[in-house]
Amino acid sequence: MYEFELRIGKKHRKAAKLLADKITEDIKPKYIIAISGENRTGKSAVAHSLGVKLEKKGIVAKIIHMASYYNLPPAEREKKRKLLGIESIGFDEINWKLIQQNINDFKNDKPSTLPLRDAINNHMDKLITDFKGIDVLIIDGLYAIKIEECDLKVFIENTFKETISDEPLPEGESPDAWKRQVYKREHALVKSIKNQANFFIDFNVSNEEFRY
Repeated sequence: MYEFELRIGKKHRKAAKLLADKITEDIKPKYIIAISGENRTGKSAVAHSLGVKLEKKGIVAKIIHMASYYNLPPAEREKKRKLLGIESIGFDEINWKLIQQNINDFKNDKPSTLPLRDAINNHMDKLITDFKGIDVLIIDGLYAIKIEECDLKVFIENTFKETISDEPLPEGESPDAWKRQVYKREHALVKSIKNQANFFIDFNVSNEEFRY
C-alpha cells in the first residue's frame, strides 16, 4: 500500500469543485497548482477530489505528494531531527532539485521518475510515469506554494488543531511532547509562506467565502 488512506468528506469535495471551476476558466497548457497547509488539514483529500473533478471535465491531471520528496526517509529524518534539534526542521529537508526535475519533465511531456513512500513500511520507492498528455500537475504538501512556476497557489487556512477531529492521526501516531514540538515548528514554517498563496480555503466558512 502506498501513500496513505484518504478521508474525503463533503468539505473537500466542495473545495475541489471550486478549484476545478477556476482551473477550467484559467486553463492553459501544462497548468500547475500547488496546495499547501498544515499537517492533517486535508491537502491530499482536496488534491485527490480535484483530480477526479478535472477528469470529469475532460482535463487530465496527475498528483505528486511532497511528503515523498524529503531528502531522508522518515526514520532517518526523525533521528536527525532529534539529534540536531527542532530548529533543524525546515525547507532544506525537501529535495527541491528533484521536484524541479519532475516539473520540467511535466512541462516537456517527458517520462519521469517520481519518489514514492510506502506508507506501511516507510520505504522509499521509485515510480516511473509519463507526463505526455497530462494537462494539469497538482502538487500537495506543507511547502508546495514555494514553487514559483505554479499558476495557482492554494493555502488551506485551517490549523492542525481545528481539523484533527475530522482528520484523525493514523494508529500509533498520537502526538507526544516531541511530536507537538514538530507540529509547532511546522506550523510556524507554513504560516511564514502563507502570503505566497493566491487562493485561500477555510473549511470553517461556506464556499462563497473562499477567496482569491
